[in-house]
Amino acid sequence: MISRKNIEQCIDERKNNLDIIRFFAATLVILSHAYPLTTGNNASEPFAIWTNGGMTFGELAVAIFFVISGFLITQSFDRSKNPINYFKARTLRIFPGLIFVVLLSVFVLGPIMTEVSLMNYFKDRDTFEYLQTISLYWMQYDLPGVFEKNIWPAAVNGSLWTLWYEFFFYIVVAVLGVTRLLDRRVVLLGFILSTVLYFLGKGGFYTDLFRYFSAGMVVYLFRKQIYLNGWFALLSFILMIISAIVGYFEYAFSIFGTYLIFYVAFDSAVKFHNFGKFGDFSYGIYIYAFPIQQVMTHIFNNQLTPIENFLLSFPVTLVFAIISWYLVEKRALKYKKVSIKSLLEKRKVYV
Repeated sequence: MISRKNIEQCIDERKNNLDIIRFFAATLVILSHAYPLTTGNNASEPFAIWTNGGMTFGELAVAIFFVISGFLITQSFDRSKNPINYFKARTLRIFPGLIFVVLLSVFVLGPIMTEVSLMNYFKDRDTFEYLQTISLYWMQYDLPGVFEKNIWPAAVNGSLWTLWYEFFFYIVVAVLGVTRLLDRRVVLLGFILSTVLYFLGKGGFYTDLFRYFSAGMVVYLFRKQIYLNGWFALLSFILMIISAIVGYFEYAFSIFGTYLIFYVAFDSAVKFHNFGKFGDFSYGIYIYAFPIQQVMTHIFNNQLTPIENFLLSFPVTLVFAIISWYLVEKRALKYKKVSIKSLLEKRKVYV
């Protein structure tokens, strides 16, 4: 159960299970949201019950996303060494898919699902203010007359709120990198401070999510010192179970859960390395699931159970995620390797 490989060696081998872990986390979000969207609360959500209210499946999934993101984004900046290329890559990963889902929500979903007249829908200021969601900073969750009679009323896409924090942490990584503070001691201190501040109830979602994001950063920066060890993984799993019983799962996960994520991601015994060869659908699943689940709730007149909502919504969401990947996200990512200078030169030629 003891491996001689450290995380850096695993990275160099270019084989990991991160794609399937993110896909699993995105699926957990759908399952978790199925409970409040059909019952009005998380009281019957299995993971919330098991952790004594410490975490839902959705919160667990978000934690997984941010841990992995902290690792990969730190790696991205470390390899690029160029803030312009770094931000171009990050922007192309988040915004094309976001813009597409927001436009579909306003101009397709809204007109179909609204209970007000189309004239009033498009005359309403809120319809076009919803487009500000594309900025990430200004989040609007409702459209005129849409889902107003659902058990969880009015909310069109309640999943998008995390994207602002994700992008904000991209900025944090860039600032640390440019100022040459993206080193082990500074980031480890950031992890400790964010954990302490969250424990004290300070900082809201910034400290809550940054303790996960910075945990991933710590793993990358200490990649030479962190080894895969089955006994450590087993101990981490046991400690998380104990923490769930005593009510401290959300604190334990940032440490022991982080180790487990990367143990599963890089352990050679877990062989899902080719899972993402057809595409990375986790982001699409995340941004499309909520409105699709609301549509299902609406169609079935609030009569679905959580499991029924999940089973109906998941395949439809996956189809939209696949379309989003091939039609929007993958095409946008092709521009990662195209310099801004070359794009401007091409435009001059056509002009």
